[in-house]
Amino acid sequence: MPEVTSPPTDAPSYAATNGGELRNYSDMRSKGPIDESTTRHLIHGYYAATSYADAQIGKVIDAIDQHGFTDNTIIVLWGDHGWHLGDHGMWCKHTNYEQAARIPVIIAAPGAARGASTTAMMETVDIYPTLAELAGIEPAEDLDGVSQAAVVRDPSQHVRDYVTHVYPRGSRLGRAIRNSRYRMVQWKEIGAKSETAEIELYDYENDPLETQNIASKSPEVVATITAELNKQPEPKPQWKTPKQRAAAAEKLKQAQKKRAHNAKSRTAMFAKRDRDQDGFLTLDEFLLHQPDPDEAPKRFPKFDKNNDQKLSENEFVYP
Repeated sequence: MPEVTSPPTDAPSYAATNGGELRNYSDMRSKGPIDESTTRHLIHGYYAATSYADAQIGKVIDAIDQHGFTDNTIIVLWGDHGWHLGDHGMWCKHTNYEQAARIPVIIAAPGAARGASTTAMMETVDIYPTLAELAGIEPAEDLDGVSQAAVVRDPSQHVRDYVTHVYPRGSRLGRAIRNSRYRMVQWKEIGAKSETAEIELYDYENDPLETQNIASKSPEVVATITAELNKQPEPKPQWKTPKQRAAAAEKLKQAQKKRAHNAKSRTAMFAKRDRDQDGFLTLDEFLLHQPDPDEAPKRFPKFDKNNDQKLSENEFVYP
């Protein structure tokens, strides 16, 4: 059962997930906490699924052994994300916290260490160059990943000081960076200045369950890790498919068409109200033909951008 059932103290409220993927199932509550009995049942099911998958992998490996391929076969088992199982009161995978970001990676290869684990930092982009080196294949150039073959052969080796990952929340992008002790998450709008960011920082040496965001108390650590994060390119806006781009272009076209129509209509309204044809509307002229004479005077100051007590055609047409 989860030891910590509430989000980290002092973390941004939007950093958490409400477990929408889980709640889409018909027998799950659409909102609110998951009770203890259901939590235990879900964890039991998750472990059962893991055990079943493990058994199927065992069958494949047995077949490799039986056919004599073990000594020239490389096997990699890995996952694309972790899963919150009630920790922090969260479910599913949509966060930048340890349970969602950390994944299993198991590599068996000729000449590799056997039955060993490592504390080396690794990203999934490292799998391809690692396989290439283990297989004696020259990898492509300009890769984001680095080969971890040295770690596969000797688990005491380390080739990365930091690993990174990202997950968005609304219009903000959470860029997370992790070393052997700390995880920092920088939340900000894409393209915005770093000073606008909200920061999370967790110390796994003193707080392995991420109960307290210590960013405000550790400015030097934040500065050091931010400098490392800044070595990466600034994120780009969300990529869109041709269909999405076409839809966005059509939406913009319709908005521009509507704006042009409104401008034409308001230009006619301006000419009708401008009784003395001086190119400006006084308050009295502005109030002509208004459908809500009691409320209309309140709008006049909002139109009067330069506070000269009269409205130019531009102020009236494009409020």
